[in-house]
Amino acid sequence: MFTSAASAGFNAVRIPCAWDFNANQSTYAIDPTYMTQVKQAVDSAIAAGLYVVINDHWDDGWLENNIGTSVDPVINAKMNSYWTQIATEFAGYDNHLLFAGANEPNIASPAAMNTLMTYYQTFINAVRATGGNNTHRWLVLQSVSDPSWMNTLPTDSTPGRLMVEYHQYTPSLFTIFHTDQTWGNAMYFWGPAYHYSGDPSRNATWGEEGAIDSFFQQLTDQYVSKGIPVMIGEFGAYAASSLTGTEATYNHDSTLYWDKYVAESARAHGLSPFYWSTPDSPFNWSTGAVTDAQLISVLTGGVAPLPDGAPDAVSNLVANNTGNGQISLSWTASANASSYKLYRAAESGFESAIAPVVSGITGTNYTDSGLNDGTTYYYQIVAVNSAGPSGFSTEAHATTPGVNPDPAKYNFETDPQGWTAGSGFIAGVTTSTVQHYSGNQSLAINFNGAAGGTADVYLSNVVVPAGATITLHVWIPGGSTVTGINLNLQDYNWNFSGSNYGSLSSDAWNTLTLTVPVNDTTPLQRLDIQFTTSAAWTGTVYIDSIQWN
Repeated sequence: MFTSAASAGFNAVRIPCAWDFNANQSTYAIDPTYMTQVKQAVDSAIAAGLYVVINDHWDDGWLENNIGTSVDPVINAKMNSYWTQIATEFAGYDNHLLFAGANEPNIASPAAMNTLMTYYQTFINAVRATGGNNTHRWLVLQSVSDPSWMNTLPTDSTPGRLMVEYHQYTPSLFTIFHTDQTWGNAMYFWGPAYHYSGDPSRNATWGEEGAIDSFFQQLTDQYVSKGIPVMIGEFGAYAASSLTGTEATYNHDSTLYWDKYVAESARAHGLSPFYWSTPDSPFNWSTGAVTDAQLISVLTGGVAPLPDGAPDAVSNLVANNTGNGQISLSWTASANASSYKLYRAAESGFESAIAPVVSGITGTNYTDSGLNDGTTYYYQIVAVNSAGPSGFSTEAHATTPGVNPDPAKYNFETDPQGWTAGSGFIAGVTTSTVQHYSGNQSLAINFNGAAGGTADVYLSNVVVPAGATITLHVWIPGGSTVTGINLNLQDYNWNFSGSNYGSLSSDAWNTLTLTVPVNDTTPLQRLDIQFTTSAAWTGTVYIDSIQWN
């Protein structure tokens, strides 16, 4: 299998191991027969030309499911003993072999994250102490669902040899759960181009292309930009076996599109993706025979099919700053495309949530002009023909030169930046040049209420440090019926806090603040700006320059 994988274009394999299950629970000595089995697998993979990662996988959950807010001496002793034995066995292996300390640690709080970091420090120290090539071997640290909880790494006697690992199965109700769950219903069709009109209730409603890109960009910003490599140690979407006919075709094709999109988005963001191979797919585990050539193709750069003859997704999108408020874009032509649509946003992952800025492009390059100075723009391209749109290209971005006219986190210089209108009398949100606190634009909140009441705009999943003071500016026009504003937030554990403002100035910018409690756990589930009106009113309120210390 390793030889077949290398021939197909793969260059690394992650081998899950169960050290604790195969160890004496009194002495922590690893069964030598099991060690020999692991060594045989490692040797075979390296002989095939692959890099190899060995970890301690779920392994009955001895580590993963027992990470509390204090260090357990037994777990710590096992970490030291197991990794000392493993490192000693493989001390002579070069950097084609990497060690990973865990798999998917079950962390419920930043305090538990601190405990995990202690275990990781033990892992690192144990490996380095064995000497040989282990003094400079790459070591992999698995993080948790929220990257902001692991914003520092343990110390290492060898600088620049720590890597971080994340897994990607978003949305799990599409990728791995194929029956309805108590917390949500299964989704069979992922990506707008693959939505199935015959059963729209099973189309994905969240976690599509933008969610993949924004998460990967967060990893790029937090780790890769600082010289810390990241591997996506597992990813994969698998077809729902219960479907038949056209539904099965759409589901199968959209899983291939998901696999391709995640692999290419990871690479575009500087991350190394590892597909999770299920038994005998895409290779027979005993003979190495190819069992799913189409899956191998999309994972290694081939096209993902569309059921209705729409064009292939665009590939090789590149964005370059060309000065004077311009960014030039180029891409590889898509088979069967008659034209292209260009999507743009100010933050990674939000392009597909906004209407295209340009449609009807007939070539494979475009210059986007009239842009703000000192601003990073994210782009995607969609190919179109008479059958419909393709899937989205992977994301590309570039930054214009100069100084941003409004450097606040949410400046609304280009688009709403993820802010959304909630229920009630707010008809929608857009960007506007009518009013601005700083820079050139602000967020326009369009009211259309037949009676007084409350309505809000909100932002989800924003990382704000506990104890930080959020500041924002609101313009209330004369003649409005707005009588108050409540600023509310819910932290990661759904704890609620807020501040209320009832004395607002008309035809002026009002500066409002909200402090995140020091004991809150971030990221925030929701940051909410709620307006109260005393009577019916149609008009526009503006928000600008939201930031925090």
